[in-house]
Amino acid sequence: MNRALVTAVALLAMLSAGCSLAGRTFGTYVDDTSLTAAVKMNLARTDARNLTRVDVDVFEQTVYLTGEVPGVLQKSDAEIAAWQVDGVTQVVNDLTVRGDRVVSASPAIQPASPLRLRIPGITRIDPAMPGAGALAYDGTGAVVATVYVQPMREVAQNGFDPAVATERPIDHVTVYGVPAEAGVPEAQMYIVFWHVSRAAAAALR
Repeated sequence: MNRALVTAVALLAMLSAGCSLAGRTFGTYVDDTSLTAAVKMNLARTDARNLTRVDVDVFEQTVYLTGEVPGVLQKSDAEIAAWQVDGVTQVVNDLTVRGDRVVSASPAIQPASPLRLRIPGITRIDPAMPGAGALAYDGTGAVVATVYVQPMREVAQNGFDPAVATERPIDHVTVYGVPAEAGVPEAQMYIVFWHVSRAAAAALR
């Protein structure tokens, strides 16, 4: 559904049912309504169940996500989907996780990091130096990947240049999203540059 059609639907709804601008100009209200529809559509593309479990509100281009999702992965995926919509300037992810277990999302990549929870075969990850990636090792002590931790907002808006990621040969890249947790002000992305084949990386799981 294009933006013009979304706007037309929003106008029709306002004329038939009335609306509250909540301190916004009419134009800003229409833009927010269009963004709300676009974010919902992107969430539905990610997972159709998001239509019933994720509520979306937009106020002056800031997206507010509320509701309950099954796990931290679904929470981070919802935030990524919101950031991917043109015109969004901020995402406030207030989604709750069912059973809500706390996971560290520290850029220092501590032993209980989300990446090690996803890939149990990685037994150690060195602390990352400023501007550099952290080396990840398997159970034999071999380096299997270089890991970067970046704010999700920056990656969604500006991308990440793999050319400066590591001097080691890169076989493939995977990206994992982690929502903001206690002590971490915003959601993070773990960008993993694998130095082993896809089959070897899959075996670590």
